Amino acid sequence: MEIAGYRINRPEEIETPAFLIYVDIVKHNIAQVVKVCGSADRVVPHFKTHKSSDILKLQMAGGLTAYKCATMKEAEVLAANGVKEIIVAYPTIHPKKLARFVALVKKYPKIEIKTIISKPEHLKTLSELALANKITIGVYMDLNTGMHRTGAQPGKEAADLYIQTAKTKGLKAIGVHVFDGENLYKPDIAERKALVAQGIGYMRDIWAAAEKAGVPVTDNVAAGSWGFHLYMDEPKIRVSPGTFVYWDHRNATMSELPFKPAALVLGQVVDAHAGKDTVTCDIGSKAASPDQPTNLRFKVAGYPQAELVSQSEEHGVIKLNGAPLKVGDYILAIPGHACTTTVKFPYGLRVNAKGDVTGRYEHDARDRD
Repeated sequence: MEIAGYRINRPEEIETPAFLIYVDIVKHNIAQVVKVCGSADRVVPHFKTHKSSDILKLQMAGGLTAYKCATMKEAEVLAANGVKEIIVAYPTIHPKKLARFVALVKKYPKIEIKTIISKPEHLKTLSELALANKITIGVYMDLNTGMHRTGAQPGKEAADLYIQTAKTKGLKAIGVHVFDGENLYKPDIAERKALVAQGIGYMRDIWAAAEKAGVPVTDNVAAGSWGFHLYMDEPKIRVSPGTFVYWDHRNATMSELPFKPAALVLGQVVDAHAGKDTVTCDIGSKAASPDQPTNLRFKVAGYPQAELVSQSEEHGVIKLNGAPLKVGDYILAIPGHACTTTVKFPYGLRVNAKGDVTGRYEHDARDRD
């Protein structure tokens, strides 16, 4: 079976729904992110997209050695696989998480393991932790450039907090961290460029205040998949996209980027309703992430006119709009959000360029301990 350039042999031998990972495309995407950024040293991929040691090894083979993550499980898997740098880009204040963070720092002294702060409460908690364990914790100050999720507010609040961080015992202020989520799903590149320029301006204000106070800024990490390539003219910033490794159909609307969807869901048409011009497949919300608007949760490869119109746990109802799908047909669904579809499956099937399944990639950082 070959659809829109994706080949899968003997789909009847794969119980659906199944998560397929096209390894040649993954390798292509890794090579392209380095090319877009000019150097592997400029890229700090987020581990959340694939949550897999197997995919991590492909990224490391491509020269990517520094990573961001959100959970302690992800940090532990990254450390166990020998990366050089880990940024836990999530406010770490829960006692259990703090204990795991310290254990990781002590177990892997050769790995740079750092985190973020955005409030005085974070400073107090991490300072007490560092002093109690006789360690120094490197921290980035998380800056809210417009997503309004986490981060210090631009201007005096952020500048004062960064300078306070540098003066806090047990902590080492490194620089500024930004996730520019305000760029998400904005197809107009001019609009994204303007938002990125505004965010860089906020960062420069902090750098200037730090310099005036005699406080060092040694590194800055910014951006996500929708804006990372727009920071390349600012050499003080490394960028941290994650979705590039698998890509998805929503990201693919950014025509300026050379990535291709590499992770798809194999499903099957199980019913049909001729009067409604619909078919029902087995790709429900437990197989494709429901965090997107219904019609964007997945696209059927090869049939751009087909549209998902409803979805329940194990069913996806597709309006055909002329697509010649019938009961028994296999389909390939391109997720609307790759990161949150990955975690629906404990592993992905590894598919080579010939369409053969050659093994599996375990999602060993998927679950929380």
